[in-house]
Amino acid sequence: MYYYQGAKNLVTLIMSIIIEVIIILLLILFNGFLSITEFALVSSRKGRLEEMAGENIAGAEIALEILSDPSTFHSAIKIGSTFLFILTGAYAGVSFVNEFAYYFVNIPVIAPYKEIISLVVIVVIITFFSIVLGDLIPKRIGLTDPEHVAILTAKPVLLLLNIIRPAIKLTSGSTDYVLRLTGTRNRNESGVTEEEITSLLEEGTRAGIFEESEQEIVQSVFRFADRDVASVMVPRPDIIALDLLLPFEELKAKIIETGHSRYPVYKHELDEISGVISVRDLWVKMASGISNSLSDVICKVLIVPESLSTLKLLEMFRSAVSPLAVVVDEYGSVLGIVTLHDLMEAIVGDLDSVDRESGDPDVVEREDGSWFVVGTYAVIDLKTLLHLNSLPGEDIHHFRTLGGYLMAELGRIPRTGDTIEYGGYKFEVADMDGQRIDKILITFQT
Repeated sequence: MYYYQGAKNLVTLIMSIIIEVIIILLLILFNGFLSITEFALVSSRKGRLEEMAGENIAGAEIALEILSDPSTFHSAIKIGSTFLFILTGAYAGVSFVNEFAYYFVNIPVIAPYKEIISLVVIVVIITFFSIVLGDLIPKRIGLTDPEHVAILTAKPVLLLLNIIRPAIKLTSGSTDYVLRLTGTRNRNESGVTEEEITSLLEEGTRAGIFEESEQEIVQSVFRFADRDVASVMVPRPDIIALDLLLPFEELKAKIIETGHSRYPVYKHELDEISGVISVRDLWVKMASGISNSLSDVICKVLIVPESLSTLKLLEMFRSAVSPLAVVVDEYGSVLGIVTLHDLMEAIVGDLDSVDRESGDPDVVEREDGSWFVVGTYAVIDLKTLLHLNSLPGEDIHHFRTLGGYLMAELGRIPRTGDTIEYGGYKFEVADMDGQRIDKILITFQT
């Protein structure tokens, strides 16, 4: 009878331990379910979920509903996972501390601290399984096929949101109250930033989803939106314009010599712009014998400030008579001209080889890795070329070109051979065009 009772007690103890282990595993796995859900929903593509909802796939609409209020969703996951983690640790401590402590009773050195040591051992074991089974493995599962995992877990998560909604309101209200006490204001941030999109593009390119040319064009569009027209304009010294007061034969010879398709026209001086002419319209009228005068083919020209964004100018060109704009400063003086061609080059790069018979590229890379760059090269493009975040004095001197940067750094009109160094690069004035820098040699300093 004694042995039977002892065996019965042993079986009861083993069953009790098994039940307690199962309960702890269930708590850890439920925490893992929350991790799977969180990462699946966060990683899901909204467009793909909308397509699945359109196909009446169960759970897709619920997943979109949850994602429409991300702050509530994240609060629910955080409350649930924190509660489960604490509950798992507390339950394991209550259930197993005495069992573990029993094995340390016969070790005199640590016997007085057996409960503390048992608790530490249990915490380490529970933490290990919580990290592996309740966090790492679920996250990887959630990232493998996020949309399908999201729709499978959407209903239970929505149920959880409804159950603990009072707790969410309590914690959110408490957080807002504490923030008000500390004088901290909530800041509304965009769900997706330009940096995140760029990072995703780079990751997609490495994975072979996007072509490198696609990534470059999208990044060029981002840079394009940050530019003003002064950074892409043909500067005043390089403008080829026609004076309406000159004889027609002289103007005709200039048109033939320079070979452009459009010209700004003026009277007396360049600041008195009258409009723009199209060479094609002029040749058509001449060929038909209608007119040999530039005045008959003048179109209205866009006059824009130097601070206008390139994106805004592109929109204005949609309704303009001619794809040429004159850039003026705050005093009304002409600073340069911008064409639709110039805007396209700011996005896709140099187009000289496509539709021009002449014209040197702005940047020429040499065999030794150095660059020959024109002085009018835009600072925003230079920083991209050299992977620089900024240039010294950029905010103070407000220069827009590489030549302007060198002049600001030297503090005088440069001379051929002048050099400056910054960011591991050496900038050397290779050629001057009067008072203007024509070419700069950029070499990497080792």
